[in-house]
Amino acid sequence: MFLSINDHTLHVALHGSEHDPALVLLHSLGTSHDVWQEQVRAFSRTHFVICPDFRGHGLSDLSRTPVTIEVIADDIVALLLELGVERFHLAGISIGGMVAQCVAARLPERVQTLTMFDSNIVSLAPQMWKDRAAKIRAEGLASIAGGVLARWITPQAVETPFGRGLATMLSRMSSEGYAAGCDALAIADCRQHAARLTMPVSVAVGELDEATPPAAGKALADAIAGSGFTIIPGAAHIPLFEQAEAVNAVLARSIREP
Repeated sequence: MFLSINDHTLHVALHGSEHDPALVLLHSLGTSHDVWQEQVRAFSRTHFVICPDFRGHGLSDLSRTPVTIEVIADDIVALLLELGVERFHLAGISIGGMVAQCVAARLPERVQTLTMFDSNIVSLAPQMWKDRAAKIRAEGLASIAGGVLARWITPQAVETPFGRGLATMLSRMSSEGYAAGCDALAIADCRQHAARLTMPVSVAVGELDEATPPAAGKALADAIAGSGFTIIPGAAHIPLFEQAEAVNAVLARSIREP
């Protein structure tokens, strides 16, 4: 589905029945709604699963204004209003987890549960993200693609169907869309939202995640009162395919707790 949201055309994939409880899934930098395929397959039988593409990602327009975590959150809030979704479970991975924190802080009475995978509460490396954005704008996304994929999955997964699929997803990504996401991560800071996250919160991180090490995931969980924390064994930064069973177990446990 394509919708006019704020100043651009946003794409969202909808799965399941709108009469079931809503589950909103927010993707990572350089991917799209398709990164959640295994979770859609597991949860769309019991939930109305909503998977938007962020600005400059998937089938959504490039942004015509600077991108921040807050701007992306504005899009998600407006999307849910357009879809008529009142209450929902919310999950995000990487930058999607930071966007989820912002959305949940704005709508604490509507977010039933918040689950974050391989995410942070504040940018771990602002200058790195600025440098990466500049490199991509100068040399193209291909100049950093190999290093990005190496952090997303483990070496043994590179030649699997989902490993090749993630590589294709990244290769088809707009360089400017990715660079704009880097701009957002360079200034990302969700610490001011922590006190408003009063819904049940779960944080999970891959044991082998180099982009968001387990210590960073633990810091996120520690900043939000009452959060659960899980380390996913053998998982890198994007475990949604490679460790789908473990990811689905974390998400199922989270949304069934209330």
